[in-house]
Amino acid sequence: MGMDAIEIGSERFTCELSAGAAAAVEVAAGSVLRIHCRGACDRLVGPGPVRAEAANPGTGPIAVAGARPGQALKLEVLDIRPESPAHVSAGWKGEGGMQPVEIRDGRAVFHGIEIPIAPSIGTLGVAPESGSWDTMTAGPYGGNMDTNDVGIGATVYLPVFQDGGLFILGDVHAVMGDGEIGGQGLECAATVTLRADVEPHPISPCVYLVRDDALMVVGAAERVEDAVRAAAVEMMRIIEAAGVLDEFNAMKLLGLAGETLFGQHCCPVKTVRVRLPLTYCPALREALSLGPG
Repeated sequence: MGMDAIEIGSERFTCELSAGAAAAVEVAAGSVLRIHCRGACDRLVGPGPVRAEAANPGTGPIAVAGARPGQALKLEVLDIRPESPAHVSAGWKGEGGMQPVEIRDGRAVFHGIEIPIAPSIGTLGVAPESGSWDTMTAGPYGGNMDTNDVGIGATVYLPVFQDGGLFILGDVHAVMGDGEIGGQGLECAATVTLRADVEPHPISPCVYLVRDDALMVVGAAERVEDAVRAAAVEMMRIIEAAGVLDEFNAMKLLGLAGETLFGQHCCPVKTVRVRLPLTYCPALREALSLGPG
């Protein structure tokens, strides 16, 4: 990776995203971080001696030196290593309503069914502009997005509202079906390696990410329709701002080549992502400083 990773343990964690948060640690822009994350259900199955008192504890807050409001944190996900056993939560008798699931050779074994793991970070967010929100909620600050594409190879851009950004991460899933239909993914403790940097000129004030040569905008709202609209309208604005097409034709392009994918619909605030392959819009690659595809 070109530099030694900074180790950040999960003994400093929080279950809220707060405008008044203090940094647990500050790192230089461009640092590679190896971060241990507690499982979403740490309060029930964590090893202790200290456990979270609420769901989705996030390691941090982590400040990136030099990040200022109006900029974005640029977080490149380099690796995610889930721990076994992972857990499926809620509904079973005993063991706090949890069912342990072993991970063997890159596969989760659920009632004899082997499912290839595809690790992703469920909760990833920054300190908001004002107020405080629990880590079960998503919003313009990120949070509990439960977005499968926030996995290895993704670069996530989070808007900065407070100096340093003050990001947290947790709620790692060893695997999760889009929509999180059963109310949870395969919840696990994990070690996440990422590069934390500052994007001084983000292409959007919203949460967006790039993975597999595609741009995605994340929308969050209490109604799925509103979340879709928010993400689609912002994608159209981005396309227009890059000089590719005007807003009307950008909408039509999304009708031909865009995708709407679920994050989760099991929490009060639903999340979606609108995805567009960058092969159709080389100018967006330039705006993202990605170079040729």
